Amino acid sequence: MWKFYFYSITIISIVFSQPFQGYTVFTPMSTSETNPNTVFINNELEIIHTWTHEQGPASMPYLTPDSSIIYPYKVASPTMVAGGVGGGIQRLDWDGTIRWEYIFSDSVYQHHHDLEPLPNGNILVIVWERKTAQEAFAMGRETIENPLNEMWSSAILELNPLTGVIEWEWHLWDHLVQDFNSELPNYGVISSHPELFDINRGEVGINAGGPQSPNADWMHLNSIDFNAELDQIALSSRSQNEIFIIDHSTTTEEAASHSGGNSGMGGDFLYRWGNPQNYGRGDDSDRKLNSQHSINWITEECPGAGNLILFNNFHGDSSSAVIELITPFDENGQYSMTDGETFGPFNWTWM
Repeated sequence: MWKFYFYSITIISIVFSQPFQGYTVFTPMSTSETNPNTVFINNELEIIHTWTHEQGPASMPYLTPDSSIIYPYKVASPTMVAGGVGGGIQRLDWDGTIRWEYIFSDSVYQHHHDLEPLPNGNILVIVWERKTAQEAFAMGRETIENPLNEMWSSAILELNPLTGVIEWEWHLWDHLVQDFNSELPNYGVISSHPELFDINRGEVGINAGGPQSPNADWMHLNSIDFNAELDQIALSSRSQNEIFIIDHSTTTEEAASHSGGNSGMGGDFLYRWGNPQNYGRGDDSDRKLNSQHSINWITEECPGAGNLILFNNFHGDSSSAVIELITPFDENGQYSMTDGETFGPFNWTWM
């Protein structure tokens, strides 16, 4: 299943010779404040079913095999406010009965944007993770630009909705590098560590995540996808104009480290693409992505199976694009990269 959602786009016209045979489920943003509802339609645009909600959407809903939906929504008083803010997740039966509901909106975590249902019934949840300015400085951040004296990092939580237990988690904060303060343990040469993220890349809350600034949003992850065959997770960072792949086969302890899992790399980045200047190997002329959304692996029954596909919001002057990538995934199960170079491909295979 591909899951495109379009943000800050006025008109989209896409023409296909033949439509995909199936149904579409979506929550119109135009009704999200006054009359939020999720709509299930066929290819003739006939409404098959509608779910009504009390709260507007954080992103797209997911239709499950038993005809219930998983719906991420915006809570009334989120603890961090930026574009795509959510906080709540519900599972609603066909008749609208709430089967379960969870809130991720407190002094530590704030859910936002996308989520990902897993084959085992669990849910991957994107959250902002609150860090104080003091914590950021202790990790080598040079400045905090927003007036809130905070820096909300990113984490992925795997929720078992039947028990309410978080069964796995990954925190970006465990995979940072910096070249500002040599006395700190994460000091290093940025270009020598593409598996880590430079804590000094990008602004915090200034022009990040929409017009709600001031806020403390840093990465602005806006979509997540899961590859069951590889047991890997793909993420999209709008603010950093980059996509990432991490290993889900790790334990939580391994995910906090630099070893373990199928990759042997723990929770470090296995792959990244779109903006190599983030890891010190290029400049802005090498950047391919601009405020992208909706990273997905193409499923087996579709052309380009196994490739990545995404929506690049600002691809050119007044234009957007859907981009397909062939990743450099080799016979050893690794994303290959020549020493000193950048992750391929140099360019997309289809647009």
